Amino acid sequence: MKKILLIISILTLSFSNGKLSGLAYFGYEDNFSLSRVYFTYKKSISDDLSFKFQTDVGRIDNLELESGEEVDNDKRWMVFLKKAHLDWKIANKTNLSIGMIGMNMLNIQEKTWGYRFLRKSALDQYKLSATADLGVSISKDFGFLYTNLTMTNGEGYKESVVDDNNKISIQLIHGERSLDKNDGYNIGLVYSTVMDDNDDETTVMGLFGGWAGNNMRIGAELNTQNEEEVISEVTSIYLNYNINDDFSAFVRQDTKDEDLDTDGGDESTMMVGVIWQPKKGLSICPNITQIDDEDTFSLDFQFKF
Repeated sequence: MKKILLIISILTLSFSNGKLSGLAYFGYEDNFSLSRVYFTYKKSISDDLSFKFQTDVGRIDNLELESGEEVDNDKRWMVFLKKAHLDWKIANKTNLSIGMIGMNMLNIQEKTWGYRFLRKSALDQYKLSATADLGVSISKDFGFLYTNLTMTNGEGYKESVVDDNNKISIQLIHGERSLDKNDGYNIGLVYSTVMDDNDDETTVMGLFGGWAGNNMRIGAELNTQNEEEVISEVTSIYLNYNINDDFSAFVRQDTKDEDLDTDGGDESTMMVGVIWQPKKGLSICPNITQIDDEDTFSLDFQFKF
C-alpha cells in the first residue's frame, strides 16, 4: 500500500509541474454515444525543449485504421498513443520535433474549420492523410512564409510499422495559422508522397485558404490524391458566424469524386447547425447532416478541460 501511495505521489508531483488537459466527444443520434476521449500532457523541460504526450481513447468499431480497414461489432474501448514527441527550438523561429508527431497535412485546416467534435477536417475525413505518425519534423518561420518538412513511417499512429517506405510531407503557409482564435487570413499548400512495396507512388496535394473577422470565419479546401494513376478529389467549404458570445451558427459542404476520369462514385455532404456554449469548456450542438439525399439529426457535445 505504501508503495502505491508513493508512486501516486510521484506521478502527481510530476504532472503538477506540467499541464494536463482533456477533451471528450459525446452525442445522441439513435442512441447515446461517447465517441472519443483525449488526454494531453505538456511539459517545458527548458526554454528550448518541451514534451507533449497525448492518448486517443475510443471504441474499437469506431477506430478505423489508416489503411481504411474497419473493425465491426467490437464495442470494447481501446487506447492509442497519438502523440509523444520532443519539441526543440534549435534556432530563431526554427523548431525540430521528434517522436509520434501531429501531421503537417491538415492541422491548419482543422483549426480554420474549428469543430473536430462534429466532423473531421476533409483530409482526415476521407482518409487522405493520417493525423499523427512516427517520425521527425522541422519547421521554419520566415515571417511571410511558414514552412514545414516532415518524414514519417507513413502508417499513422493506429498501426505499427508495416513496411520500410517513409512518407515525405511538405507544408507552406502564408498568413495567420490559428484562425479559430485570431482574425486574419491564410493561404497554403500541402503535399505528401509515399511508395508502397511494389514501387507504386501515392501523392496527395491540398490547396487551402481561410479568413476570419467581423464575427465570421470562412475556409475552403481543394485536395487531390493520385494512387496508381487513379485521381480522386475532395473539396470542402465551411462558414461560421458568431451570433454572440454564447451562440454561433455554421454550414459546411463537402464533395468527393472517387475518380475524376470516370462517371459516378461522387458523394456530397452538407452539415448545418448551431453551437451553444453555456459554460467555459462545454459546447452543445444540434445539427443536421445531409449525405446525398439522406438527412440525419444529431445532438453533439464537447467537454474540454
